Amino acid sequence: MDTDLFRNNEKRRFDRQQLYYYLKVNYFKTGRLAGYLGDISAQGLMLFSKKAVDLDQVFHFRINLDEGFGMDENLVFEARSLWCEKDANPEYYIIGFKFIDMNQASIDIVKYLIKKYGFNK
Repeated sequence: MDTDLFRNNEKRRFDRQQLYYYLKVNYFKTGRLAGYLGDISAQGLMLFSKKAVDLDQVFHFRINLDEGFGMDENLVFEARSLWCEKDANPEYYIIGFKFIDMNQASIDIVKYLIKKYGFNK
């Protein structure tokens, strides 16, 4: 994946941490790849995907954390699509999501991922 994918997006509503490890984000029901996690906060995430999504739609996602992450669980969550635009890399779209009703255990996982795999600011 091209590193040019990581660029500032002025549509962000939350302070997010860009990750230096490309985490795969899958659709929960089908297990199919939805895209790659670009950055994340306790409120939402940015996803790089080969497919555009409709806005204001709720998606059920899973990030597998059981292999190579030292965790015994996966991060399963729902998120609402807020914006979607073509990336500088024409193969990808950049999509902004807001978490829906994220429980404290999931927020703790997100904070762990940011701490372990995020860039230091």
